[in-house]
Amino acid sequence: MPPNNPTDLARETLKQLSLRQLLPTPENYSRIYAQVAGPEGDRPEKPHRLAELIGQAYGTLTPQTQSYRINLARLLRALEEENWEQVPQQLIDLAVLHYRERTLTDSWGNLILGLLKLWDLRLPELSQAYKQAALERLMITFGHQPELLNEKLSRLIADWGRGVRDDSVDETLPAALPAATGNGSHARWCTLLSLVLHHGIEPRLLHAPALVEPYQALLANLSQLADDAEAVSGWHDALRAFLIQLELHRQQDERVASGLTNLLQLLLQNIAELNRSDAYLLGQIESLQAILASPELSMQQVYQLEVSLKEVIRKQGELKSSLDEAASSLRGLLDTFLAQLAKMSDDTEQFHHKVSEYQDALRQSDAPTEIRRIAGALLGDTETMQQLLSHSREGLRLAQDKVEAAQQRISELERALENASAKVQEDQLTGTYNRRGLDEHFARELGRAERTGSPLSVALIDVDNFKQLNDRFGHLAGDRALRFLADAIRHNLRPSDICARFGGEEFVVLLPDTPIAEAQSVMHRLQRELTRTFFLTNNERLVITFSAGVALWHLGEKEADVIDRADRAMYQAKLAGKNRTCSAEPDAQLTC
Repeated sequence: MPPNNPTDLARETLKQLSLRQLLPTPENYSRIYAQVAGPEGDRPEKPHRLAELIGQAYGTLTPQTQSYRINLARLLRALEEENWEQVPQQLIDLAVLHYRERTLTDSWGNLILGLLKLWDLRLPELSQAYKQAALERLMITFGHQPELLNEKLSRLIADWGRGVRDDSVDETLPAALPAATGNGSHARWCTLLSLVLHHGIEPRLLHAPALVEPYQALLANLSQLADDAEAVSGWHDALRAFLIQLELHRQQDERVASGLTNLLQLLLQNIAELNRSDAYLLGQIESLQAILASPELSMQQVYQLEVSLKEVIRKQGELKSSLDEAASSLRGLLDTFLAQLAKMSDDTEQFHHKVSEYQDALRQSDAPTEIRRIAGALLGDTETMQQLLSHSREGLRLAQDKVEAAQQRISELERALENASAKVQEDQLTGTYNRRGLDEHFARELGRAERTGSPLSVALIDVDNFKQLNDRFGHLAGDRALRFLADAIRHNLRPSDICARFGGEEFVVLLPDTPIAEAQSVMHRLQRELTRTFFLTNNERLVITFSAGVALWHLGEKEADVIDRADRAMYQAKLAGKNRTCSAEPDAQLTC
């Protein structure tokens, strides 16, 4: 009878392996164990085939760092113990870890340890100054490319370990001056380098006074540079050190500019929070914030906004002066109004006092003549009080009319201020809305479409052959062509439609309450109208055409999503032959 205890089964299995002189492989152990246990005995279950394949696959991946091997051991343990809940996350972790390490020549930990070991190691060919310069240049050149930095740093450490200089570190550095070949080549090289330094480096030192002295020393040494390899090599090392310092200064300038931009953003945000009721001020602040948030801020954008803001500020200054005068007038009228009320209160109080006196006199007098006198005095005071009240009422009515007129004037001026602020939403070249205006109107139309369920179509227009027009006739002609197209769009669209310049020669048109087929028809009609009108430039008649893509906004889509679909449809129109309109909707009735 075979043993039933697992321990006895294992002992008997090992005994049989020894007696039969079989190797203790997993296959032999499983086969003998099954024979010993019999059909009903306990036997170790074979791992699931999929778990076995997963373990083998992840075990063969290379490279395998210490971190990878630790995570692999955890995965194999989970597979062996059939802890299936942990397996998916461990598979993801291993895949991510392998991807990261596969793109690296060596792990960062190993590189840092190797760098620390070699940093203080004194070698005849590697001075400490060279190590510092090489490492600084490596970080400056490849600091934003982790995979390439890992490769270069690994090569640098390997070369340092062999006691040789790493030539790859100097790939982005100026090459050393070539050895003299006679015929005045050394003098020509020195003259050429002097020109390069004067025109390429010197202008960058305007805001780097600390580098002026090293720069002047470089020029002085260059003018006296001897025609031998040792002197040239020494000057080259000095130039390399100077360029590294210049690059560090440039990066510092970038950080300062970024910090100032963030501070300005915070300041504008704080001003906007404190002045939420001033629509004209909020308009300017939002424009500045949009410009500052631009990932590719250009001086043209800054200059354009500066011109726009100057004009708006001038108009707002005039309106603000009138608004202050109207507010001052309103305060004066309110003072008059309050004075009238105070006088009425005093007169009423005096009248009540006299009435009380007449009441006391009537109680104390029984003579008819005295009563008649009191009645006559009371009647006279009542008439006087009535006249005073009538006069005060008329004064209050006049004051009320003036207050209402002043309030109306203030409302008109405030609307004028808001309209002046709205000019910041206008593209200065074409008179259409700019990106800020587009964002505001897009948000409003999206909200309305969500509430009412009405269709909202978006068209993206791109002028055909605009670059060739600019190259042939100049940028001024290109600007006039954009104004020509913008005027045509405005004249052929409904008042409720919104046109905005999206950038360069691109325009976005919002078509509220417009199905996609109708939107495509609108673009076709606009294209036909353009072909009937000539654009005149340099005594030549040109036909301005555009390609367009239209897309229908779907519930849940953001502004960028629907514009992106319209943009892809526009490129389909370009590929189909230009001067066409394509739809981004698969079920559109009209095609390109």
